[in-house]
Amino acid sequence: MLLRDLTDAAAWIGRIIFRLDRLEGGAMLENASVTDGRFRFIRGLLRLDSGARLEGVGTFDWTGPGSIAGNWEVLDGGVIKVGGVLISPVGGGRIMIGAGPNGIILDGGTGSFTNGNVKIEGGKITAGTGTAQVVVDGATGIVTVGTGAAKVTIDGATGKIIAGKLTVDPQKSGGAVTFENGAEVFTDADTIQVFKGNSVVQISDDYAKIQHGGDVIEIDGEGIRMSPGAVPTSESIEGAHWLALDVTTGRLRRINPAFGGPGGGQFEYPFPETTITSGFRPPERPTHNGIDQAGPGVDGEMIPAAAAGVVTFAGGVAEDTPTNGYGYHVIINHGTINGRVVETLYAHMATPPVISAGDTVQKRQPLGPVGETGRSQGVHLHWEIHVDGNPVDPVIFMADYS
Repeated sequence: MLLRDLTDAAAWIGRIIFRLDRLEGGAMLENASVTDGRFRFIRGLLRLDSGARLEGVGTFDWTGPGSIAGNWEVLDGGVIKVGGVLISPVGGGRIMIGAGPNGIILDGGTGSFTNGNVKIEGGKITAGTGTAQVVVDGATGIVTVGTGAAKVTIDGATGKIIAGKLTVDPQKSGGAVTFENGAEVFTDADTIQVFKGNSVVQISDDYAKIQHGGDVIEIDGEGIRMSPGAVPTSESIEGAHWLALDVTTGRLRRINPAFGGPGGGQFEYPFPETTITSGFRPPERPTHNGIDQAGPGVDGEMIPAAAAGVVTFAGGVAEDTPTNGYGYHVIINHGTINGRVVETLYAHMATPPVISAGDTVQKRQPLGPVGETGRSQGVHLHWEIHVDGNPVDPVIFMADYS
């Protein structure tokens, strides 16, 4: 009996030693299981080595920071960090990849995607900030660039572009640009036009036209056309100049009336030819460089200009002097006619002239009264015509230009 008891004791002691060996070898949980219980470590370490794997089915709850398999970390607030990626339960959930201007944020709460200064939210793309900001709205099809007075809006539905105070509308006529003041530049099938109020400029392949109300100036293949109302009517040519076409250059020139033009291009005798009493350089007066006009209809009358021109001299003295036999007299420059400078001289006026040097005079404008000052025998007009500074016979000249 004693032997049996010793034998049982030895076996019992052997089992104790075996269990101690297993405990020292860390294998005491081998093939262990916990049913309806709790497995708890207090100030211990659970470590998986040599390719060991942790598997589980059910719910995994973790409170506090920690790490799983190297780059995985569980941070405060339930945030999971995997390398440069953060997964946060904040709001509707958020995933953050990277940081700084190249960082990416996926926000489940707002349904937005953010990459640096680019954001996609609710079908809208926003890029940049301030005056450089670009917004693409998928719901309206409108693209907006910048802010304030410099803002540009592009409407995808209509193709209309609004840039500050400027509107570009591709659907209006053949395309139109409208300014804040109502002015427009637009096209149609044939022309491009600039429009403002009651005025329009039209350009086509065949013509260019400026129109204000019903008044038109047009240039086409046949030349320049003006509606009558485009040129106002005047009852006087006082202060007016003429327009002439330079056939060499094709340019218009403004011509002083003194150099010819409407109302001044043709010469007239100061008084009728029947009043001529002495001709140009007759044998008995070889130095008489003009003609004399006298008699009824001349004596005491105002002397008219033979043509339009510019007064180059107006004055003199009443006495006959070695340097002035003309008395009171006037010289008018009529400009260049057929390449030659033409002047007329009116002598022996009764009083100083009524016009002054530098005045522009029209044909038949009064110059002064007929008289007999200077070297004169009786009341009469002495009239000379000079071509390039040389006296010519007025009768011969007038045969060509009267």
